[in-house]
Amino acid sequence: MTIITTIYDATEKVTWLGSNGRATIGSYVSPSVDTKWFALHGWAIGVTGTGPKLEALEAHQKNFPKHATRPFEILTFMKEAYGAFEIGEMEEGLKRYCGNGLLVHKSGAAWDFDNSFCLMPVTKGAFWARGSGMDLALGAGIALKDFIPSPRALTKRVLEIVVANDVDSPGEILLQSFDADGVLSDPVEV
Repeated sequence: MTIITTIYDATEKVTWLGSNGRATIGSYVSPSVDTKWFALHGWAIGVTGTGPKLEALEAHQKNFPKHATRPFEILTFMKEAYGAFEIGEMEEGLKRYCGNGLLVHKSGAAWDFDNSFCLMPVTKGAFWARGSGMDLALGAGIALKDFIPSPRALTKRVLEIVVANDVDSPGEILLQSFDADGVLSDPVEV
């Protein structure tokens, strides 16, 4: 699995996105990856785990709802892209999409989604995480937020803690910014 994180920085007017540079499948550690985040038309999509999920989104970006204002529109796009790549399976009458994730709008609003694409809003400015290292990341983020006021520095420290202590979240620590123009920076290894 993996870890992805998000936190809005009101001072800098950017959202800091974090991830680890690898994923696991059972006891197998995947090769290093550039990013677990993808941006289109003012939205950043972060996905956990392995598999061709980002590749499916990239391959179907021409079908992205360019003027989407609601997160369920993004999930509808994702379902279509995943369907074309045959990602997901039926389990007890519910389609499961092999991984969880985070949606971030250029305004700094964020949503969490599970493997059946159920949405939950994230409080703006709150530190949030998804993936197998989620519990450790959320605990560290909440415990350290008052001591590390910089959202970028907080993201970096939490990822250091997760990578060092969660066997399912290995690899390099990657940080990206997502700004009010919808521009996703290249990942920076820290």
